[in-house]
Amino acid sequence: MDQRVANLPLLEATLRFVIHLLEPAAAAALDVRARGGDAIGGLIAGSSRRVLAVQRALGDFGYGPVKPTGILGPDTRAAIEKFERDRRLPVTGQLSDRLVRELAATTGRPLE
Repeated sequence: MDQRVANLPLLEATLRFVIHLLEPAAAAALDVRARGGDAIGGLIAGSSRRVLAVQRALGDFGYGPVKPTGILGPDTRAAIEKFERDRRLPVTGQLSDRLVRELAATTGRPLE
């Protein structure tokens, strides 16, 4: 058996673990891959939907202007930082599970 093929299960398990630590949506994308789908496409779509939901919520609640693009750009980072400061959270400007939970609680609507 080709050594590269033999290492695929180990590499996939390692990648699944690392991605799970970094982004829960990425772990879901790997599940898509396991069912025969496109893992990268699933990861991009899942992340874009999450960013869009956060952008809409931030814009709707006065943390904009934020255009809902699905891309975590400078305007979105600035809006996240403003939200974090207002909520006395560590200011990171990054999309995180904690940010999504806090924003969902503040807006009263699910973001996932």
